[in-house]
Amino acid sequence: MLSVATVVAAALLWLGLLFGTGLYAERHPHVFARHWRHVYALSLAVHCTSWTFYGTVTQAARYGWPLPPTFVGAILFYVLAIAFMVHLVRLARESNATSLADLIATRLGKDAWLAAVVTLVAVLGLIPYIALQLQAITMSLATLTSGIASADDGAPPAWRDGALYVALAMAAFAILFGTRRVSAAGHNRGLVLALAFESLFKLVAMLALGGFVWFGLRGLPELPPPPPPAATGGFMPLVILGALAMFVMPHQFHVGVVECRDQADVRTARWQFPLYLLLIALPTLALARAGAALLGNSVPTDMYALALPLAQGHAGLALLVFLGGLSAATGMVIVSTLTLSLMIGNHWFAPGLLRGAWARAQGGDRRGDLLRLRRVGILLLMLLGWGYSRLLSGNQALADVGAVSFSALATLAPALAFAVFRPQTPAIAASIGVLAGFAAWAWVMLVPMLAAALGGDPHWRAKGRWVWPGWRRRRCSA
Repeated sequence: MLSVATVVAAALLWLGLLFGTGLYAERHPHVFARHWRHVYALSLAVHCTSWTFYGTVTQAARYGWPLPPTFVGAILFYVLAIAFMVHLVRLARESNATSLADLIATRLGKDAWLAAVVTLVAVLGLIPYIALQLQAITMSLATLTSGIASADDGAPPAWRDGALYVALAMAAFAILFGTRRVSAAGHNRGLVLALAFESLFKLVAMLALGGFVWFGLRGLPELPPPPPPAATGGFMPLVILGALAMFVMPHQFHVGVVECRDQADVRTARWQFPLYLLLIALPTLALARAGAALLGNSVPTDMYALALPLAQGHAGLALLVFLGGLSAATGMVIVSTLTLSLMIGNHWFAPGLLRGAWARAQGGDRRGDLLRLRRVGILLLMLLGWGYSRLLSGNQALADVGAVSFSALATLAPALAFAVFRPQTPAIAASIGVLAGFAAWAWVMLVPMLAAALGGDPHWRAKGRWVWPGWRRRRCSA
C-alpha cells in the first residue's frame, strides 16, 4: 500500500502539470497549429473516462468481451458515419451553436423552451456519469492506501466521505480551468490541448498495465470460460449506445463538434480515434482474466487494474494507473461541468437576467453575473454527482452506472435527428418527444435503482408489484 500523502502529492503534481499545459496552449496558440488535427483526434479520447480503467474490466470479467461494446459502437460510428459528423460540425458552425441544446433549439425554430428541456435532460442524464468519476477516484484511492472496504460497511458520515472532498477539489479545478472568460464562442485551445495531453498519458498508463499483465505474470491457473456475450445479452444495445454517445453526450459533443476548427480534422480523426480506442482497450480482457485468477472475489472487479499490480509488489505501476484513471476522470468532469454550466446559464438563467427587473436595475452588462452563475453551476453539478454516488454507493458496479448515463442521454438522439434532417419539425413536438423518452428511461432504469438504493425490491416490474420499505402498491391490471 502507499501512503495517503504520497498519492495526494502525486495527484496534485499531475493536475498542476495538466493545468500548466492548458495555460501554455492558451498563451502560445501557434505552437501546435501545424499538428492541430492530431491534437483534436487525441482530445476525442475524453470519451475514455475512469470507466475505461475500471468499468470495462468488469464487463470483460462478466462476459469475456475482448473489446468494450461501447467502444465498438464508437469505432463503427467513426468508420461508417463520418459524413454525419462532418455535417454536424458544419451545422454547428453555421448556427454558431456552443452546445447540443443550442444546435437542437436553433435548428427547430430557435425555441427557448426546447433548449431548456434539452438542458434539463442533459443535466439529469449526465449526473450519474459524473458520480461514476467520483466513485472511481474514491475507490481507487482507497485501494492504493488502505485496501477495499466492504460494501456492507455502509456510507460514512457526509463530513468523512472522501468523495465529497474529491468533488469539491474537482469543482475548484474545473472553475480555475474553464471559467476565466465569459465568451464561449471561440475555440478553447488550452482545453483541447490539455485533453489531448491527458489522453496520451492515460494511454501510456493503460499500455504499461497491459505490458505488466502480458509479460510480468506467469503460470496463471486455468479458468473456466466466461459466458459468451450472446448468452448474456446486452451487447448490441451497448454498441448502439456507444455510437450515439459520440454526439449526444454533452462533453463529447463539445469536444467533437464545437471545438472542431476544420472539417478536415474530423477526417483525420476517422482513423486515429478508432486506433486509440483499440489500443487502450487491448489490456482489458487479459487484466480481467489475470485478476480473476489471482484475486478472485477478494477484490471487486472494478479495482483489478490497481489491486493486481499492488498484489504483485508493483506499487509504482499501481500509482501510474491511478493517475491515469484520475486524469481520465478529470478530463471528463471538466468538459462536462463546463458544458452543462454553459447550457444552464444560457438556457435557464440568461433569458431571465436579460429581460427581468434585475437587468433593468443593474444595467445591460450581465457578463459578470453569467460567469458567477457558471461557477456556481459547476459546484452544484459536482455536489449533485456526489449526492448520487452517495445514494447508490455499494449498489452498482461502475460499468452499470456508465450504461445508465449513456442510455439517459440517448433519449436526445431523436430530437437531434429531427434538428439535422427535418428542421421544419415543430419545437413543441420535439419537446414532448424528449420529455416522453426521458420519462420512459426514468421508469425503466432510474426508478428500480432508487428502489434498490432505498431498501426496496429492484425486481418489482417482473413480479408485478412495487415494494418500498414499509409499504406495497400493487399495479392495476389492464
